[in-house]
Amino acid sequence: MNAPRNRKIQTVAILGGGPVACTLAILLVRAGLRVGILHRPRKAALLVGESLVPAIIPILRLLGVEDEVRSYSLYKPGATINLSDTFNLSFPFANIPAPKLPPYAYNTPRDRFDETLLQAARREGAKVIETGAEVERVPGTERVQLSRETLTAAAEVFSEQPDLIVDATGRARVLPKLLNLPSRKGPREDTALFAHVDRAKVTDEGHVHTTRLDHGWSWRIPLPDRMSVGVIIGTEFLPKFGATKEEQFDNLLRQDSMLSKVTGESKRLTPVMEYTNYQLATERLVGDGWALVGDTAGFIDPVFSSGLLIGMQGAVVLASAIRKGSAQAFKSYEAEVLHHLEAWHEIVGYFYSGRLFTSFQVGDILLKKSMLMRIVFPHMQKHFGAIFTGGASNSRYSLGLLRMVMKHGMRDEDPKGCMIN
Repeated sequence: MNAPRNRKIQTVAILGGGPVACTLAILLVRAGLRVGILHRPRKAALLVGESLVPAIIPILRLLGVEDEVRSYSLYKPGATINLSDTFNLSFPFANIPAPKLPPYAYNTPRDRFDETLLQAARREGAKVIETGAEVERVPGTERVQLSRETLTAAAEVFSEQPDLIVDATGRARVLPKLLNLPSRKGPREDTALFAHVDRAKVTDEGHVHTTRLDHGWSWRIPLPDRMSVGVIIGTEFLPKFGATKEEQFDNLLRQDSMLSKVTGESKRLTPVMEYTNYQLATERLVGDGWALVGDTAGFIDPVFSSGLLIGMQGAVVLASAIRKGSAQAFKSYEAEVLHHLEAWHEIVGYFYSGRLFTSFQVGDILLKKSMLMRIVFPHMQKHFGAIFTGGASNSRYSLGLLRMVMKHGMRDEDPKGCMIN
């Protein structure tokens, strides 16, 4: 197994041109590196990741793009969870103590958001080569290199093989497939269907709404002139709603007992996009002359809108490791991202098992009856709020506190009542 080596990195080829790739490119160019983004423009206008969390805002400011993102996005002041007709949880960000984070985020059209980041990378000096990158394994090693054709296409950036190749191709996972890197899948086998509709009911203006369904759950993300609606459902349940993904999506919006009340009169404006398996982590993220970042490194269930956060924060950490160029810096990057992914997999597990919201119900009762609960509640609220807004989602103390509550905070309540089937 080849490990990263200490080296001074001066040229970097980034495979992929999404927000994570562009975040990395901008930071590296600012540090004086020569960067080429090998990017074939996407054909799909709809992408998961339209709802941002507050912890992304400082990164947008760092990149100098918040004002532009604000101009075409919808202000997001919080998140709402609908567990039943009678039990809703609303979380205004302004009420969640999260140090150093703004009390807002944005719901943003992903095609425009991605274009904003790509153009920002161009302005900073990253070279964008609009070609699909072909990468080859160096025989007898775990090193990789650009194919002769790709290197020729990128001749204005690289006169020879780049010092580092970073895979930011997302679910295409070019390097993990080429190098046969080990990965871990999550326990669920769900399918996501989503599209934009003309309207849907919400209880809190601007909030992303997460709703527990007869089978699975759904999101409603208000955008400036439409609503993004997605359904995450066990694949085995889909055939009863139709033969095609369009039939399945349309029928779910009208037949599910919860969705029918909020989307039953909506009109679909776009084709239906389909994704499968939202839980996967590659076990090795760095090697001799290569690194993985963003969804290529790992992706998780979208229930808490954490995907872009993990990817863009990872890009910031990877940029620092590349500037240092030491093997230890790369291994520290790998450890931090893997820990972040593991933490969110755990948090998502509490959502599906019902433990998360059962503990919220119990806590609400205790808050009214127990003086001790009223004393410790602000401390718990601070750390849990920091987790779900992204400010402390990889904090060992905050996660340890959450883990303790998930284990001991049920009292005698059965979490199955809040479980996601």
